[in-house]
Amino acid sequence: MRAILLDWLNEVCEVYKLHRETYYLAVDYIDRYLSVKEGLKKTHLQLLGITSLFIAAKVEEIYPPKIGEFAYVTDGACTDEDILREELIVLSTLEWKINPVTVMGWLGLYMQINTTSRQSDVTDDAFVYPQFSGMEFAHTAQLIDLCSLDVGMANFKYSVIAAAAISHTFDR
Repeated sequence: MRAILLDWLNEVCEVYKLHRETYYLAVDYIDRYLSVKEGLKKTHLQLLGITSLFIAAKVEEIYPPKIGEFAYVTDGACTDEDILREELIVLSTLEWKINPVTVMGWLGLYMQINTTSRQSDVTDDAFVYPQFSGMEFAHTAQLIDLCSLDVGMANFKYSVIAAAAISHTFDR
């Protein structure tokens, strides 16, 4: 059920052109919430997912979609009021810790380190401006996107997942 939920959230992110980081914040919220709450009904998962994405969009996006748009994509399963009520429950369950360094944050850092360690003429601005290939980043991020659907990914730290994905991408 988690894989179906995350696949749907990924589609919602594509429709509203949300950042990849927004998706991973929502995944983090969902996984941390599910690790604390037991006995969650399957019918509650969509509300949890869309609420987590709503919170993540408010954290990450410059212009997040309005709450009505999040309710709309649930096809009538969740109302604005449901999402607002669930938002308070999720935030209190997460103890308002809503800014983790996600797997995308680690990926960007590792890509930058990998690139600057290969360059002999590293400038002072090497950590100010990204120096890595956008194509390599995209390939690695797509691999992580695929892996995010597997619940086993929750057993690993985000830094380890990013390092493993980079290792796979660059070992070709």
